[in-house]
Amino acid sequence: MTAPPRDLPRRQLLGSLLGGVGALTMAAAGCGPSAPPPQVVTPPPPPPQPDRHVVAITDLLTIARLQWLVLARPEQLMALDWLRPSLARVLRDDRLDLLARATGIDLRAAPELVLASYRAGRDAPAEQRNTIAYFVRHRRPQLDIERKFRERLTSRATRRVGGHQLVSVDGNIGLTHHSFVAIGPDVAGFQYGGDARRGPARIALLYAEGELDTIPRVLDDPALRGLHDRMGAPPLLALLPGPFEGRMARGARGLLGAASGLSAGLEPTSRQTLRLHVQLAGAFAADGPEATAYLQGAWEDLAKSDLGHLLGLHEPLSPPAVAVSEHGLSLAVELDAGRLLAGLAAATVDDIQQIMKQD
Repeated sequence: MTAPPRDLPRRQLLGSLLGGVGALTMAAAGCGPSAPPPQVVTPPPPPPQPDRHVVAITDLLTIARLQWLVLARPEQLMALDWLRPSLARVLRDDRLDLLARATGIDLRAAPELVLASYRAGRDAPAEQRNTIAYFVRHRRPQLDIERKFRERLTSRATRRVGGHQLVSVDGNIGLTHHSFVAIGPDVAGFQYGGDARRGPARIALLYAEGELDTIPRVLDDPALRGLHDRMGAPPLLALLPGPFEGRMARGARGLLGAASGLSAGLEPTSRQTLRLHVQLAGAFAADGPEATAYLQGAWEDLAKSDLGHLLGLHEPLSPPAVAVSEHGLSLAVELDAGRLLAGLAAATVDDIQQIMKQD
């Protein structure tokens, strides 16, 4: 039997050394086994921001230069089967259909609607003297409403994003300035005329952003707040801030000249009638009997007028109840709904304005 070569251990040692050198060389050249790639951890996306909720639309409106304010709940009114035909005579379905196609909002299905009129400063251009704005709570996607508005603009369109769920669009339709604001998921505002930089649409956006917390809102006015709260929650309410001047001051046999505010609300009753409730805020308690007599007389003047006959005020379903309190004067009367709304449908805007401007 042949013995193993004596130099085998040296050969094994040399092979091991050469193999180790080869492995190091391959590793240095990048040919050896590589380490596993680092694990990439993708952070979860941030949660979506909560919807910006507008508690009350009146929180978006300033009292400065306010002429009048109307608060309505059209959906609630239209839900009354007995009242719907009479309302249709005033609201005109054909006009509301046209408005729905133009704006994307059917006001008949709106849970909340606020209309406001503002006067401009004495030095404002003529096209900015009267500003009308309306804000509506709706159930349509805000982008659809915005798109409808932008389609109607003819020039100078400008869009701004003020923050989460805060968008404004300005531009002209013909020669008249128009503004649109979307606040939260369900409140849209439209401004007709006025100043784009300081008008009610821009102010509403600033209120929503929290930029105007020190500027009084409409119901920060003590007289309007008191009138609003004492009225309860009628589905249709008009508020006018005082002081009243000029022809307005002579309204209601001069009572408006001493009033700090006025409210008028219409509320359906279980008897399928409409209850009209009018309030004048002011210090009338000291002259209670005389003040109530003046208000009673002012109502009789209105009821006997052509407009009063048109609205059926001369034949109320209950005698008007006039009262005085520490808050002011009030008058409540029950009226025939069909006759009142038919009269409103036939009356002109000028006729309605005479309600508070009688000499």
